[in-house]
This record gives sequence, C-alpha cells and structure tokens, in this order.
Amino acid sequence: MVDLLPIFIKVTETIKNNMHEWFEKYPDGMPWTVVSDYCVGDNEKNNDVFSFVIIANHDKTENIMEYISKVAPRDLKKVRRVPQGLIDYLTCEYPITFSISFVINRKSALLRDYLGVAEMREFIPDVSNLINSLKDSSLKSDTLDPTYFTDTLKRLDVFLNDLGRKQLNVSLARQIHLASSFAATVFYLVTKSTGAGHIRWVSDRDKLIEHNDTVVYDLSYIYFILMLSACDNNETNELGNVILNNPNVTFEVPDKVGKNRFDALIRLPDYLAGTLADISENLTFSKDKFYVVFQSVYVHSSNNCIVQLGSDGENIFARSVLYR
Repeated sequence: MVDLLPIFIKVTETIKNNMHEWFEKYPDGMPWTVVSDYCVGDNEKNNDVFSFVIIANHDKTENIMEYISKVAPRDLKKVRRVPQGLIDYLTCEYPITFSISFVINRKSALLRDYLGVAEMREFIPDVSNLINSLKDSSLKSDTLDPTYFTDTLKRLDVFLNDLGRKQLNVSLARQIHLASSFAATVFYLVTKSTGAGHIRWVSDRDKLIEHNDTVVYDLSYIYFILMLSACDNNETNELGNVILNNPNVTFEVPDKVGKNRFDALIRLPDYLAGTLADISENLTFSKDKFYVVFQSVYVHSSNNCIVQLGSDGENIFARSVLYR
C-alpha cells in the first residue's frame, strides 16, 4: 500500500501547483477544512469515488453551513434540479474551495488485483515499527498527545487481526486503505501548497470511517507523515525528525446516530461524488442533474480536479484529468 504514495505524489504534481496558485493570497499558518464524501460499492454506478473539498478559512463554519443549508437543503440523490447556489460556491472565482476527487472504474474493483489481503497485511507491522520510532523520538508538545501513539498501535493491531479472519469484508478493508491514502494525499497537497498550520478532516458517516474505532484516521495520518518524509524541505527538530504537529491535523468523528452536525458541509463532496460515480467512459449520464454538475463544475475548471485510477491485473495506473 505504501508503494502507492509516490504514485499519488507524482500524479498530483500539477494539482499541487494549481492549488498553490488558487490559494496564493492566503498566508502561511492558516487553518483549512477538508470535507469528504464517498460513493463506493454501488453496483448501479460506473465508478467508485472518493471526493474531497478543501475549504479556506474565509468565514465561520456555522456561517458556511447556514449558507449551504439555505441554497442546497438536500443531498444530490434527493433533488431533481441542481441548486445553483451550491454550484456557485464550488466554482466561486474568489478562492474559497478546491476539490479533488479520486475515481476508480468499477471494473477495477477498488484495485483488487493490486491491493490484495496479503498486501494489506504485510505493511501493518512496518507501520507499527514506524509508530514506535516516532513515539520514542518525538518531542512532547501541547498539540501532540503522547497517548496517541499507544492508542494507534492498539487499533492497528485489531485491524491486522481482522485482516486474518475468514469472514473478512475485503472490500471494506480496501476502502479503508484507499480512503486513508487519498486523504493523506490531500493533506500533503494542502500543506505543500498553502503552508497550512492546521488541517481538519470532516467526513460523512460511513462504514469505512467508523470501522475499528476510526482506524482510517490513524492510517491517513501515518501515510501523510510518510509523504512529508519523502520531501527535502520539511521543518525538523534537533533530532532531525519531521515535526509531526506542523501542520496540526485533527479529525472530526461523525455522529453515530441522528443528523450529522456537519451535514451541510458534506453536501459539497456529496454532489461531486454522486456525479462522478455516474459518469460513463464515453461521458454520458443516467440523469440530467449529473450532467449539470459535471458541466458546471468540471469543464474548464481551475479548482475542481479529478484523479483517475485503475488496474490491469499486475499494475495500476493513475492520471489527473482535465475536461475542456
């Protein structure tokens, strides 16, 4: 799984540069919010999609949610006509959002041929060793809880045991691995493009998030650290280790029951994931509303990006896509 990270860094190089240009007016050290939603495992759709929308700290979260709730009170699957107010927010010329969606054709079955159970199991002991190393070498700080490493090791151990069970949900395990690597890629891009001081991940409620006490958050953070470690211009402490709380990354845990308190924010990636899950290889759609979102948001866009992934049985391919 770790082998995918250099691929993601390479394929998103242009996206990183575009993001830097898009958000260049904002100062280093700012907080950023990453909101995600997924359309995965739907046999009636053409693609599995993991969509992330990056929101600049241009207003209070409460005000942003109030606006979205007014202009787009329902999810994409519940509307016949696409609300223009939501489109305006995603395509605003003032740089307030930037989206990245990772699209995998259903024929690739979440990269099944490349990402098997053995591959998912093999890397966890190495990651656990890395966490132990970070635990021993990291300096204490107000934003880095020393118990985090111990708790992460416990969750990874449970996940490793799950991967050895006969009744393993292999598809869910792949979803967790992929979602964490995609989130880490987004964290990396935001950090390198904006000099972020704080990144907050807000996700929709989903099995891939809830499984094993949100182990997906642990994996995404470790993948993020690995991606940063591959760079030459990171801030380090006196021991030469990358400073882990720069940026500080936090994770919002979705409410398990009732309405998600961030439901309005999640509507942004919901419209993107739903649209890209429906698109066919010859750019046709099952419903007009999907075409409206695609045409309005993605064609000639400077701030809404797509990364396509697939597998041919032995290798994977990844490419960023721009529609004109």
